[in-house]
Amino acid sequence: MQEVATGKHAELLSAEFLEKNSLTIICKNYRIDGGEIDIIARDGDYWVFCEVKYRQHEHFASVLEQIKPQQCRRVRHTARYYLLSNNIDEHTAAIRFDVIAVVGHPTKIEWFKDAF
Repeated sequence: MQEVATGKHAELLSAEFLEKNSLTIICKNYRIDGGEIDIIARDGDYWVFCEVKYRQHEHFASVLEQIKPQQCRRVRHTARYYLLSNNIDEHTAAIRFDVIAVVGHPTKIEWFKDAF
């Protein structure tokens, strides 16, 4: 249960961080069968689909190494579903997949734009 609370806190910090960087939060925790997107936002003309990763410290693998190809496929599939269900043409819309890393105490936030 602690992991869920920590993950939700990391998502809250990430959303606040994105808003401070002029993005508009559209949706948090968007879920369909087989996929979830932590944060959907707008950055100018871009639809931004964000994966939030929390780590206690930076001693192990990079946060980007934690994201496996299967997870990228699930996020892309979920983003495609979101776009289609909101009548947004995936072929003409500007789309970006970002990763927000929330690391340790004191909290450090790293933003990887167009991560995958």
